[in-house]
Amino acid sequence: MKNTDLLNHSFHKRRYELPGVRYIFAGSGFLGFCVIYAIRVNINVAIVAMVNSTAVYDVDNNTHSQECSDTSIPFITNGTSYEPRTDGEFIWSPKMQGIILGSFYYGYCISQIPGGRMAEIYSGKWVFGLGTLTTALLTLMTPWAARIHVGLLIALRALEGLAQGITMPAMHSMLGRWLPDSEKNVLNTVVYTGINIGTVAAMPLAGALCNSDWFGGWPSAFYVIGIVGIAWFVLWCICVTDTPLTHPFISQSELRYITSDQKIELNTELPPIPWSKVLTSVPFLALVVTQLGQDWSFYTVLNDLPTYFATVLHFKVEKNGFLSSFPYLLQTAVGLVVGFVADALIRKNIATTNFVRKFCNTVSGFAFSLGLILVCLAGCNVTLNVICFMFSTAIGGFCYSGYMLSHLDLSPEYAGTLMGIANTVSNLTGFIVPLIVGTLTDQQQTLHQWRYVFGITVGVMSSTTVIFVLFSSAKKQDWAKPVASNSSQTSVKELPINYTDYGTMPSNRS
Repeated sequence: MKNTDLLNHSFHKRRYELPGVRYIFAGSGFLGFCVIYAIRVNINVAIVAMVNSTAVYDVDNNTHSQECSDTSIPFITNGTSYEPRTDGEFIWSPKMQGIILGSFYYGYCISQIPGGRMAEIYSGKWVFGLGTLTTALLTLMTPWAARIHVGLLIALRALEGLAQGITMPAMHSMLGRWLPDSEKNVLNTVVYTGINIGTVAAMPLAGALCNSDWFGGWPSAFYVIGIVGIAWFVLWCICVTDTPLTHPFISQSELRYITSDQKIELNTELPPIPWSKVLTSVPFLALVVTQLGQDWSFYTVLNDLPTYFATVLHFKVEKNGFLSSFPYLLQTAVGLVVGFVADALIRKNIATTNFVRKFCNTVSGFAFSLGLILVCLAGCNVTLNVICFMFSTAIGGFCYSGYMLSHLDLSPEYAGTLMGIANTVSNLTGFIVPLIVGTLTDQQQTLHQWRYVFGITVGVMSSTTVIFVLFSSAKKQDWAKPVASNSSQTSVKELPINYTDYGTMPSNRS
């Protein structure tokens, strides 16, 4: 269907109209990321039940540091700990387990840019939806693949990464078409906090399923979450369209409200992406560097925090549901509050979009760095270490109104491709960070060596934050402006709208 046809279709008299269709889109995207990250992390828990620990681990081998005595935290209990009732059926060495867990990223880094381009050229709805559905179907096959051969399991996980790699760029492409600028901060946060909630919910759920008798224990962690993913896909197909122009139940007033408050023209032809201008754009390159720094810190905490607590502080964080989930729940709350306030400041012309982006990203980056510096100073004080890590993670919620929206600011038309490029580069840290940490701490699990790890992370995070402040921009770039369509149809933006239905007149200030 051509753009002119889409425009005509959008103004046909509808028998049914739903209020707040953009919120239905945001809620469906939120649930989609819940599913995506539940599928991604369930194997992190399930592998404990899959492996025969008695055969694999030498219980007499003590690689832990003796600097800090065994400690506990009085306000945290281990009531949610998960320990498999019996040894698993697979004899996989720790190195092999690392290969299995890391194989997801083999495919994930490959499909980011193609995913963004497919969403822009064809359909963001179907790229995001089919990518998630494919991952759900593949996770249903995990028990079968594991029992046939470990190589098949590794290949399956790589294919899951390949399928999931297209989802985030596709969603970013859709956000540029669905979100009005005056609500962009809070609705973007709603969608992407599905990552936190999906991760938090999946870990205890997978542990409980592995400890159950359903489908033989650990296989149920893959079957249940895979079925949930298929159910979500049905919901997505029913509730969401590529743009508000094509939604059958959106009201004309909401449609005009959305399209009159956007930097994107939905009824124009999208020309080929100007690759040379994109790849030499200073604001975009600053964004790529910033995203690399953010993911560096993310993977340091996500992958190596359990090791630090277990080997140096003797507090097994991986067994504690509270410590694993609470910081991310707090980050979600912080992100939503910051997004709401940021939208209000921009809408009321109190602050420019450019100032909000740089301020939020600066708070996120430097607060995280401060938290790690305090960790280095905390020594063996487990309570202070935990508080510092919680602080760092929670304040990270500012980033949802910071660099996470810069792709949409620079070019909502090409936001999927921009996210794909940046995500490809930044996710390389999923390989680099473990390599550096492993080199620095190999047979040297000491406070001194871990301070090198955290010091490097502080340096990367702080420097990339400064780069964002100096070189980023919230202004739509000249290379991002598409050629206007030859259609004689009236643009949606030219039609009158009563802003009293939605609040203060939105600001276009950048």
